[in-house]
Amino acid sequence: MDTQNKLPNPSRWNAANLVTLSRIVVAALFLFFIFRDELWAKWTAGLLFAWGAISDYLDGYLARKNNLRTDFGTLMDPLADKILLLSVFGSFVVLELVPLWMVVIIFAREFLITGLRQMAQTRNIIIAASRAGKHKTVSQIVAASVILAIICAQGTVEAYQGKWDLFVARQGTLGQWIDDFIQYGPYWLMFYATMMSIISGVDYFFKNKHVLSGEKH
Repeated sequence: MDTQNKLPNPSRWNAANLVTLSRIVVAALFLFFIFRDELWAKWTAGLLFAWGAISDYLDGYLARKNNLRTDFGTLMDPLADKILLLSVFGSFVVLELVPLWMVVIIFAREFLITGLRQMAQTRNIIIAASRAGKHKTVSQIVAASVILAIICAQGTVEAYQGKWDLFVARQGTLGQWIDDFIQYGPYWLMFYATMMSIISGVDYFFKNKHVLSGEKH
């Protein structure tokens, strides 16, 4: 075999991994901006989350296209996702937009699955992403995106149209529908994301129970 033609291992600091790490930076910046009162800060927080969601696809695309897969990237990619989403959901609790119990369940699920993956790694077992797990991630991103859109929309209306209640009243029936969605939509979107967290968590443990029992798979 000609070792001179063998491709070198990609650097830990390649483009794909830098995109992954940017989500951790985004999480910190998001928390700084979301708690500010200025309208521009709310929009900045929303745009930061949008980048975080896009980068979750972009880093995988770059890694596959340019053969940039590394052990570091494999470890940091799901960790960066968790840090970003849990930062966003934690801020929603502080802002009293979603119930604490939902976020606690989502936190617990993520930590338990991370522990399961680490246990599997010590036995050289790879736990593949499940369909339920992907649905869980999509439901969380949708819930976070809609809630942030509501925050930005309400802030924009109040900045340029006056108080939200007066704006809704001027819209008649349509305004009532919009107001109902804003009041109840975040709860039910988060409720669905929470249920998907539970379902996908049970699915992971059921499919990988051999990891816990010590049986060979």
